[in-house]
Parts: sequence; C-alpha cells; structure tokens
Amino acid sequence: MRKIPAAMILVLCISVIAHARQDEPEDRVQVRGMFGTAVFIESEPHNVYGAMVDFRLVKGLRVGPEVLYHIGPGQDRDITSTILLSYDFRRLKRVTPFITGGAGLLHHTYGRSTWNGVTGGFGGGVKIGISRNLFVAPEIRAGWDPIGRAMVSIGYRF
Repeated sequence: MRKIPAAMILVLCISVIAHARQDEPEDRVQVRGMFGTAVFIESEPHNVYGAMVDFRLVKGLRVGPEVLYHIGPGQDRDITSTILLSYDFRRLKRVTPFITGGAGLLHHTYGRSTWNGVTGGFGGGVKIGISRNLFVAPEIRAGWDPIGRAMVSIGYRF
C-alpha cells in the first residue's frame, strides 16, 4: 500500500518539473556582433565594430560585457570595455523594444600617445526577430566618450 502514494508523488514531481521546463525561457544568453558609428566631442565620427554577450538575470533584465573598437580619422583609435544593464520589454510578435545603459573603461590611442578614461551611456532600440533565435537590433545611445552612437547588431539567442 505504501508504494502507491510514493509512486503518485513521484509522478506528480516529474509532471511539475516537465511543466516548469516548458515555461523556461529560451534566451538566457544572447551573443551579438555590432557595427556602426560613434561621435566623440572633439573628433570626426568613428567607425565602430564590436561584440557583446548578455545573460538574463530575471524576466526582461539582462547584464553583460561589451567590447567596441572605434576607428577614427588618421591614427585615432579607441577601445571601450563596458558592463551593460538592459531591459527587454514585452515581445510584440517579432519585435522586442529594449533600453540599455552602462559604464566602463576607454583606452584612447593616437599615434604614440595613449590615455585611459571612463565611458558611459544609455539608450535603446529594438530587436527584430529574423528566425526563432536570430535577430537584428538597431540602437542609439548617448553618453560620454563617445557622446553618441548609432549601431546595428546581429545577435543569436541561446
């Protein structure tokens, strides 16, 4: 007689676990390649190339590192390493609006002279689903060093 309640509890536990796994979000990790343009206060626009990965903390809230390489005129080069916090709003069909902001370090090089500083900014954009896991995300940001960015990223959700 004791085996029947134990078997029922086991079946109930397995069904609860299976149901919870169905509700598990699919995009816990996102990887993105980025390109675009950035404007610094006393310089011409820079071409920007980079990558980022972010991890979902809770529904909609994400955190992750971003590294961007800025190519300016002549020998002007900058590298930014930033920790970003972003929030994905509710997905509307294939479009997910988001806001983002963060801070980090800036390494500036012009010829043989270099200096380091801080960088930070905030902005937003939309993630447009191409397939179940692949998306394109145009975004704009304002901040300090650079003061503005317009970028497009191609990302993959895991």
